[in-house]
Amino acid sequence: MRFRRLLAGAVVAALAAGAVAIRADEPARQDAPASSAAPTGSSIYNIESKWTNQDGANVALASLSGKPVVAAMGYTTCKGICPAIVADMMWIEKHLPKGDADRVRFAFFSFDSEADTPERLRLYAESHGLDLGHWSLLRADEDATRELAAALGVAYRPDGAGGFDHAAVISLLNAKGEIVFQQTGTRASCDELLVRLKAQLEARAQHAPR
Repeated sequence: MRFRRLLAGAVVAALAAGAVAIRADEPARQDAPASSAAPTGSSIYNIESKWTNQDGANVALASLSGKPVVAAMGYTTCKGICPAIVADMMWIEKHLPKGDADRVRFAFFSFDSEADTPERLRLYAESHGLDLGHWSLLRADEDATRELAAALGVAYRPDGAGGFDHAAVISLLNAKGEIVFQQTGTRASCDELLVRLKAQLEARAQHAPR
């Protein structure tokens, strides 16, 4: 158990360092995927925590592998920046070329491990019109939430009133779970993240077996 904790800590530290290095002002790049979507040393899918989705199913982070993922953290009762984060993610989904939304996953991870039950996550998805064919809403215990937040570089803390103060970060992961771009803050449109996501999809199409 001690070895697993040390290993997990090392993974999180490496991932967090990688997330800091990816900034919005870097030039766009097109990462050609390898033939396999197996995790690499910088993949969040090396984190072994278990999560519960809006259907009550227990899943590993690696269940998201195989497609690019647009991921963010928040909580369903948030009245501040969370609605704007989700709106940004929905904008990205809406502006994908026809048919490409099926090739992308959208993942919303909750900070609120107690209040955000699977039932509440599903209700939240339905109230926002989220297509659960493309979206996963997930919750986990406090330790797993803290571990993922560190890996994604999302600072957060309880606000003392039942909610959380937290950063607004939307991460683009490749099919292996590596962070390739991060948007910080919310905005009316997410053009640069959309450009990076399209580049991922184009690269995968070019390297797909024929």
